[in-house]
Amino acid sequence: MQPKKKICFIVSEPDNAKWFLKTPILKLRENFEVHLVANFSEQKPKSYIDFTDFNHTLPIKRNINLLNDLLCLKKAVTLFKKNKFNSIHSVTPKAGLISMLAGFIAKIPIRIHTFTGQVWATKSGVFKHLLIKMDRMINFFATNVIVDGESQREFLMAKKIITEKSIVFGKGSICGVDTNRFKPSKNIRIKLREKYNIKENEWVFMFLGRINAEKGVEDLINAFINIKESYNQKLFIVGPDEDQIISKNINSIKNNNIIYVPLTDKPEDIMQICDTFCLPSYREGFGLSVIEASALEKPIICSNAYGLRDTIKENVTGIRHEKGSVSSLQQNLIYVLENKEKIKRMGENGREYVLNNFSEEMLSINWFNFYSLILK
Repeated sequence: MQPKKKICFIVSEPDNAKWFLKTPILKLRENFEVHLVANFSEQKPKSYIDFTDFNHTLPIKRNINLLNDLLCLKKAVTLFKKNKFNSIHSVTPKAGLISMLAGFIAKIPIRIHTFTGQVWATKSGVFKHLLIKMDRMINFFATNVIVDGESQREFLMAKKIITEKSIVFGKGSICGVDTNRFKPSKNIRIKLREKYNIKENEWVFMFLGRINAEKGVEDLINAFINIKESYNQKLFIVGPDEDQIISKNINSIKNNNIIYVPLTDKPEDIMQICDTFCLPSYREGFGLSVIEASALEKPIICSNAYGLRDTIKENVTGIRHEKGSVSSLQQNLIYVLENKEKIKRMGENGREYVLNNFSEEMLSINWFNFYSLILK
C-alpha cells in the first residue's frame, strides 16, 4: 500500500485553522496526510488543534518584522525539505508570502495560496504599494491560486494581482456553513432575549465580528443613535474591541439601547437574538458571518464592499448601503423597521440561499475534488 500524499497548511494564528479549515481538513484526511504550520504558543499549544495528523510551529507574525520574517523563511525552508510535502497551502497574507517563497526554494512541487481579503484595500501611500507587491509575490511563487469569492477574484484580477488561472470553490467562502449548527431555534431565541431583557416587540440589530475601524462599527453605532427616538429597537455589538471603539463610545452605548458582548464561542446561539444582521464593513474578502446569519434566517444589511457582493441577493436575502456612509446605513435601518414583514421574508429566503450555495458539505466536496485531481 502506497503511503498517503502529504499536504501542509500554513496560517499565522492557530485560530485561523480552527475557524476556517477544520471541516476541509477532516474531509482531506480521508485520503491524505495533513500537517498544519502555525504560530503556536503557551496559550495555544500544538494540542490546541486536534483535527490534523501533525502540527508544527513557526513564529509567523501578522505585522512586518524583517528579522523575524527572515528567520521564519529559513525555518520554513528547513521544515519543508525535511518533510518532503507533496503540497503546501497557505491562507493568511504573511503566511502566504513566507511559505510560497520557502516552498519555491525547497522545491515543493505544488504551492497553493488562498486569498481571503486585502488589507491594502483601504490603505494609501507607500505602505499600500508595499502590501500590493507582497500579494503579487505570493501569486508569482504559487503554482495555484484560490480566492474565497468571485467578486474578490474579479477585483484582484483588475488590480493585476492574480490571473484568470485562479479559481473559486463553488459560489465562494473557504469552508461554507454548517447548516445543522446554524439553524433557527425559537427556544434559544426566547431564552436569550429573556436573559438580555428584550421585549417581544423590540427589533434587534446585531453586528458580530472583530470590532475595528474597517468593520464600520462606529458608523453602525452613529446610524442607530440617530434613529433611536423614533422606533422601538436595540443594537447588539458582539466581538473583541480591537480598536477600542467600544471604549471610546462607552457613554453613547450606555444611554442608547446598545448592548456590548465582548466575546462568544457560540455565534450560532447569540445571533438567534437578532431580527437583522449588519455588516457595514469598508473591506471584506467574503463575509462568512453574513451567510452564517442567513442560515439562521436573519435578513442582512451589509455594505457594498466588493467582497460582500456574493453573500446576499439584493432585495431577496438582504439590502446594501454605501460603504462608509452613515446616512445610507441609517436609511437602511429605517427601511427595515418600516417594512418588517418584507424583511422577515428576506430572512427566510436567506437560509434557502445558503443551503443551495454555501453548505459545508458542498464546500468540503470541492476541496476534496480539487486535491484529488491536483495530487493524482
